[in-house]
Parts: sequence; C-alpha cells; structure tokens
Amino acid sequence: MTVLLRRELKIGLRNPRIWLSGLLFFLLFLTVLAIGLNGEAEKLQVMAAPAIWLALLFCLLLTFENIFEADIRSGVFEQLHLSNVSNIEVVSAKIISGFIVTTLPILLAIPVGGIFYQLPASAISALMLSALFGAPALIAYSVFAASILAGQRQTGFIGILITLPFLIPVIIFALAGVESYATEGIWNPGFRALLGLSMTALAICIPASAAALKTYLD
Repeated sequence: MTVLLRRELKIGLRNPRIWLSGLLFFLLFLTVLAIGLNGEAEKLQVMAAPAIWLALLFCLLLTFENIFEADIRSGVFEQLHLSNVSNIEVVSAKIISGFIVTTLPILLAIPVGGIFYQLPASAISALMLSALFGAPALIAYSVFAASILAGQRQTGFIGILITLPFLIPVIIFALAGVESYATEGIWNPGFRALLGLSMTALAICIPASAAALKTYLD
C-alpha cells in the first residue's frame, strides 16, 4: 500500500497538469458565474456556497472519471494483479493520492473564491470545512463510477448519472452545515451528517470499486 501510494504521489506531483487543470476549472467556473451575476454583492453572497460546491463537484467528477485508464492502457493494472496486489490497495492509493494531489489545491483556492463573492472570513471558513468534510464522499463516489466504467471510452455523462443520486445528499448537508456554522459552530448537524456520509461512502465504495475492477479483469 505504501509503495502504491508513493508511486501515485510521484506521478501526480511530476505532472502538474493533473492538479492544475482541476484548479483552473474551479477558478474559471467561479469567475464566469460571478461575472454573470454582474458583480452585485448581495447576489454574490447568496450564490457563493452553491457556486463553490458545484465547482468542486464538477472538478472532482472530471478529475476522477478516468483515474484508472492510464494504468489499464499501459498494462500496469494487470501487472499489479499478477503481483498479487489487492484491488482494495489500488483503490485506496488512488483515493488518498487524489485527495492530496488534486483536491487539496482546490480546497486551498476556496478563499480566493470567497473573495470573488465578497464573503466574510467566517463564511469562507465554513465553506472550507464543508469541502474538507464532504470531499472524501465526492471522491469515493467518483472513483466508484470510474471503476464501473473502467476500460470504456466517452464515459463522462454516464459517470455523472451513476453518481448523481449519491451526490445530492452530500450537497444538501454541506450547504446546511455552512448555513448553521455561524450559530452552531463546527459540530453542527449538517457537518456531522456530512462527515458521516463521507465515512460511509469510503466504507462502501472502496470494496465496491475493488469488486468492479475484479469484474473488469475477469
């Protein structure tokens, strides 16, 4: 597992395009939407949380939809299987490295989005916490969809259809947690539910993704 994780981190860090494309999409999405709202402070503040969460959602879906394709095309995936490396280890390494390399830069860019939308510091903190608690669920479901569609081409829209029913509750509780943060703090019901969803998603999606990859190999 440690060797796999180190390999994934090296690949991600040596190829800036992997994390830079998602970061640029995130900032571009927020910028275009802010321009569409004519820069009016009241509208920007109302739309900030949904806009930032939609940007995060689209970034992670686009980033993780082909997470297994390079290893499949190069034959690395089959070699790992022949070396008795479990699919659970492969999936876990992909999720952890994806969070570090791709997701953390986006989380760190949320304050920039908050400035675009003229948010106070407390609201920016709430958004960063919601993204930190909810990102594992988004990644887990995205990886699960990618494992089901492994080896197939043009899967973006299908991947969204597969994951959308699971992602809606994540967004709902994230926005509820952001709204309650000012009065109830970090341990409000929305954030607790969001953290629970992330833990449940990881617990279900890691073995389910491993099983889907085993089906592909068979």
